[in-house]
Amino acid sequence: MRLKGLSRLAGLLVFVLLLLSSCGSGFNYSIKSTLNPYNISPLTAQLKIETEKPCNVTITVLGKIPVEQTFNLNATNLEVPVVGLYPNTLNNVIVTLDYDGGQVIDSIKIKTGNTPSHFPQITINKLNRNEMEPGMHACDIHFANNGKFNSGPIIFDDQGQVRWYLDLSFAGKMVSPFQRLKDGTILMVSRHVIYEFDMLGKPLKETNISTNYGMHHDVQELPDGNLLICVGKRNNFIKLDNKFVASDSDHIIEFDRKKSKIVREWDLTKHLDVSRNDLNFFRPRDWLHMNGLAYNPSDSSIIVSGKNQGLIKISWDDHLKWIMAPKRNWGKSGREGKGFETKPYLLTAVDSEGKPYDRAVQDGNESSEEFDFPWGMHSPSIMPDGNLLVFDNGAFRYFENNVHYSRAVIYKINEEDKTTEQIWQYGKDRGPEFFSTIVSDADYLANSNNILVTSGYLKQGTKLSAKLVEVDYETGKEVFEATLDFKSEHGNKSGSWGQTDILYRSERLELKY
Repeated sequence: MRLKGLSRLAGLLVFVLLLLSSCGSGFNYSIKSTLNPYNISPLTAQLKIETEKPCNVTITVLGKIPVEQTFNLNATNLEVPVVGLYPNTLNNVIVTLDYDGGQVIDSIKIKTGNTPSHFPQITINKLNRNEMEPGMHACDIHFANNGKFNSGPIIFDDQGQVRWYLDLSFAGKMVSPFQRLKDGTILMVSRHVIYEFDMLGKPLKETNISTNYGMHHDVQELPDGNLLICVGKRNNFIKLDNKFVASDSDHIIEFDRKKSKIVREWDLTKHLDVSRNDLNFFRPRDWLHMNGLAYNPSDSSIIVSGKNQGLIKISWDDHLKWIMAPKRNWGKSGREGKGFETKPYLLTAVDSEGKPYDRAVQDGNESSEEFDFPWGMHSPSIMPDGNLLVFDNGAFRYFENNVHYSRAVIYKINEEDKTTEQIWQYGKDRGPEFFSTIVSDADYLANSNNILVTSGYLKQGTKLSAKLVEVDYETGKEVFEATLDFKSEHGNKSGSWGQTDILYRSERLELKY
């Protein structure tokens, strides 16, 4: 009721402003709108505005949750973006022109179509906006496409209404992860192509990398604007059971966006035991399954999430610093197992007093109430205090398949003592209903001191869904929760690649150009 009242009040205020501004302004201008100007962002538009005097422009998309943005262009011929339109609506958009000596306020109508039928059903389960991080809810979603994926990142508001999305089906394959760089560029990658767009879906740049490298799972923007990318590299082999097999997903590259070239690479087989197969039941070549990176600017180091091994830290000059994983079955590093012993680099799990847990916990055969290793984890990130946040999927926890819970978890690492202490977790108490075997995400939200937890692949019988939960870091209290019920319209729902919808990651973003 409060939202409806505010909406009526905003409408009345706009009417009064329009009435006042149109009385004898004598200011000549024209406005033309084009919906979805680049054909892949249907809830956006572009306005072409011509004025007799240089103007700055403010655009306001009205509705229960308005979207407003000001563009200080000071020009007479303006191209102004509109984002945040409601789907299947004759949108009322207020255009405010500020010029030297006055202001004009006008209203235009923009009609949008409905969102695609395969989009998820979004339910807001909990909402306490006063305690939440500002912004809307951005989701890196990939839709089943009969053995492939069509990627379509969306942003929805606090009412569960989709207010922006990109249709990336033209790529013919998964394009991920969806992210907005510091300069506002929307960036995602396929196996061999780096795509850059603006929020209207305008292609800004499309870069093909060497086909000797295949990008996958994660791309991180470095402070200088270069990219840190997970890749697989052709013609690289590891020795298993006296046989050489091609390996995958075990290199990192630094990519110079400005010069469009690879400037550095890291080979993770130098640092790990490639023959350790306790958690790799599927493909011998996928010994690591690297799925996440975190760059730490304090010491120019890289945290790597390897689903089939653990978390590791390497220095910028390519030295192993530590391994966080159960201590079971670690041998020598190297593609042929002829490198150094990896055991000395394993972190020891300790309690809040610095006392090591018993051998069963260290080996990963069980956990303590205060400590558990991450299993099949995703999305490592560095907290402001230097601690490590990660989404612990819990797949094959304790090397078995009968303990089912996922969680966001924070570890404090003492590099000098080679120890790790668990200091925070969320999700364990929710048990199987929050258990996601794959994908998923955890982000620290700086303005609110909250943690955004994304459990991206929840299966309850034949029902498939995902949850976004924002948690107060201090109290562990949920301040926001949304459920996305997937439809998997264009898949057989078997769980095979490209046969069900998935939510890879999500983040809190301000909806703006």
